[in-house]
Amino acid sequence: MIRIRIDVDYPYPSRIRSFIYTTLNLWAGNDYLNNSKVAAKMINQARREVKAYWFFTPKTIPDEELLSIIDNPKHEVALHIVNNPVEEMKQLEEKTGKKINYYTIHGTARVLARVMWKRWRSKAPKIPTDFPLQSFHQFPTIGIDSVCYLHPPDEALDLIEQRIRAGDVIYFHPIWLFQRGTMNHRGPCGNVLKRILENERGN
Repeated sequence: MIRIRIDVDYPYPSRIRSFIYTTLNLWAGNDYLNNSKVAAKMINQARREVKAYWFFTPKTIPDEELLSIIDNPKHEVALHIVNNPVEEMKQLEEKTGKKINYYTIHGTARVLARVMWKRWRSKAPKIPTDFPLQSFHQFPTIGIDSVCYLHPPDEALDLIEQRIRAGDVIYFHPIWLFQRGTMNHRGPCGNVLKRILENERGN
């Protein structure tokens, strides 16, 4: 079983557009969560046994199209906390109709991210002691978008497969499927993800 953690930070393939729309509280365009939909289809086609945990923020709530793609046992909806754990959990459960079991916390180390998410301090939000969700941060992970930034594809694939054999969770942000970061040292990881899932044998 390959376990995949997917932090859906950005609603659109463009980081600039995502920043503007999220900051202004706007939703528009038919490319909403486009990269997430591409990744979900890859996972559905996987030849290997896989379980994907999708961590959504209040600004990346899955639409009906994405919900239909991930409506099978390979996927589970989870919470990517930005500011208010309880309210964000209730919102995600209400809008998806799914029972949430896990959470992660969205990082906002950069000033632009703090503006985007209106978290004026970089300090993470406090999780209530009686919060009903389980932290997914407890599991050892390897960020495949980070590995793909640092290493050529074949080397990245070998490093990631070693961690999968060790039982670690693989982890990526959909926005880095096809682009390479500048300030963010991530991506592109889409081709390596396909190879991990054995969508393209022999590559």
